[in-house]
Amino acid sequence: MDNFAFKGEAAIRTEENGLFQQTLAFEGKLQNHTSLTLSSRTPGRTIEDTTSKANLEQPAAGSGYTADGLTVSLKRKEGKWSALTSGQAEELWMTRLNPLEQLEYIGEADKKISAELGAARGTKVLRIELSPEAAAHMTKRSLQEQMKLLLERMQRKGDPLYSEDPKVRARLKAVWERDNEELIRMLDQADAASVCHLTIDKRSQLPIRMTMERSVSYVDRSGMARTESLLSDVTFTGY
Repeated sequence: MDNFAFKGEAAIRTEENGLFQQTLAFEGKLQNHTSLTLSSRTPGRTIEDTTSKANLEQPAAGSGYTADGLTVSLKRKEGKWSALTSGQAEELWMTRLNPLEQLEYIGEADKKISAELGAARGTKVLRIELSPEAAAHMTKRSLQEQMKLLLERMQRKGDPLYSEDPKVRARLKAVWERDNEELIRMLDQADAASVCHLTIDKRSQLPIRMTMERSVSYVDRSGMARTESLLSDVTFTGY
C-alpha cells in the first residue's frame, strides 16, 4: 500500500516486572510508499500488552512522557529509513517506534512463527519470536544509530549540542566516546528477546495490529544486573 496511517503507544519498563518509566503515544502517515511522518500525540488509551499482561494504567508516579506535537520525517532509501531532519533527543527516540522498519526487520530475521488461537472472525494472529541473535542485533542497530546521530549533532554548527568553544567540543566528544564504548560493551554482553503478535486481515493479508515486547538484560558499569523492556502497540488504518 502506498498510503495509510497508524496510531500507537509505547512504554519503557525497567526490570522484568517493574513500573513504567516513560510512555509515549504516537501516530504516523505513510505517503508514496517511502515518505513517513511520525508524530507524538496526547495519549488516548493504554497499551493492552498481550505478551506479559503488564498493567500500563499504573505507571511510575510523575514519570509519564506526555509531550505532544513532536514530529520527525523519515524517508526510505536503498532499503533503509532515515530521518530527514536533525531531531532532538525525544524525536530520535521516536524513530525506534517506526512499525514499518520493525516489520521489515522481522520479515528478514531468523524467527519462529506460530498461529494464536481465538482470533476474531476474518483475522489471524501470528506470534513471532525472534532468535536471541536477531533480537540482539535489532537492539544494537537501533541504539548505535542514535549514538551516531548524537555525535553528528555535536559537530554541526547551529545545533543546541554544538559549542563554539573547541575545548568544550573536545570534552563533549570525549564523553561521547567513553559512553559509546560502554554501550558497545554492555550490548556485546547483553541478552535480548523480542516477541511480536501480528493481527492480519485474512482477505487483504495486510496488518491490522502489531504488539511487540523487546527486552534486553545487561550488567551496568557498577556491576548491577539490569533489565529494560520496550513495549509497543500499533493499529493500522486508512487502507
